[in-house]
Amino acid sequence: MSLTRRQAMLGWVLGSAVLMVLGAFGPWVKALGQSVAGTDGGNDGWFVVAAAAVAAALFYRLREVPAAGIWPLIGGVIGAFVTLYDRNNVQDAIDEGGAFVRALAQVGWGLNLAIVASVSFAVAGAVWWRKYDDIYPVAPLADPPGSHDALAAPSATAPAAAESDHAVTPAMPGPTAPPEQPATELRT
Repeated sequence: MSLTRRQAMLGWVLGSAVLMVLGAFGPWVKALGQSVAGTDGGNDGWFVVAAAAVAAALFYRLREVPAAGIWPLIGGVIGAFVTLYDRNNVQDAIDEGGAFVRALAQVGWGLNLAIVASVSFAVAGAVWWRKYDDIYPVAPLADPPGSHDALAAPSATAPAAAESDHAVTPAMPGPTAPPEQPATELRT
């Protein structure tokens, strides 16, 4: 069974949202065998989870319209902003701790996954929005039989007036008397 373009796009959008959530629950910082997840306590991973869940739900609900792609785009941008901000802060803290801290602490895989998944989510939403007609091709309306005949070049049997540059309207019948009504007898 092969995937259709629509199924592949749905998989990309929703798969990115799932990976955002997975990254949010994964470790964002690892040190001395311990890790801190993005959702531990009041960490910013909850913003990533909320952005992914809300945007994916709205996208799935509205997936039949091109504008549905705006939700993953917004959710992905929010997720990318939060994760890039946190990665910068974590890396700065590690770097400021000196050689000893750099040897013991590192950015966790969950934070890196959340960044990549957020960017993927945003890009998938933008592609959905811009390429909707390619994803959901609309079958062209069938032309009624003979409709192309009117647009075809005039045939050799067509009247000469049809070949001129001037529009010719058919002759309209002149005024006519209304049809006579049958006489009715009045009885008293």
